[in-house]
Amino acid sequence: MRDQFRIAVFTIVEGATLVIWLALVRSAAGIYQVSTGSLVAGLAVLAIGFTIEHILAYNVIHNRGLLDLRGVPIAQKFVVSLIETVIWAVWLVLADLNMILAAVVLTGLLILEHTLSDNVFKGRDIFSKLLDARTIGFSLVEAVGAAIWLALVQANLSVVGVVILVVASFIEHTLAVALARQQP
Repeated sequence: MRDQFRIAVFTIVEGATLVIWLALVRSAAGIYQVSTGSLVAGLAVLAIGFTIEHILAYNVIHNRGLLDLRGVPIAQKFVVSLIETVIWAVWLVLADLNMILAAVVLTGLLILEHTLSDNVFKGRDIFSKLLDARTIGFSLVEAVGAAIWLALVQANLSVVGVVILVVASFIEHTLAVALARQQP
């Protein structure tokens, strides 16, 4: 139960990060036009939010205090966060063109990001392994949750969409923590 609560904490951080990012990039300028300021702010929110999420996840995986920064590979987690920021930005651009294509691309790119993240969780070099088949399932869960979230936001059912996003992220995070705790 303690793990589930701690996973919920970093899941909420990720969910809030994605919701704030989407609100920023889809704000005042309209759904298909983005101002430079809101785009930059949105990307900054993603990079910072994902970094916080990844640090919290690292501490959950290693059974440490959530805010304990001693020994956390912050630079590597920041690199993973920047990669994830680019992934979500690409996804949103593709989603405006074709939601199914965007979900497929997001799944593939999340497999890469989740593999890189797992490398860091296990103390390996960030790029020591680029693709781990064990990340496919939970990457798919996250991508489907994101696609449903965005579709519901566009249908003015944002609250329901956020709930689906957070539930999918919680499932993904629970599976990612289990994988990260497995011995290499």
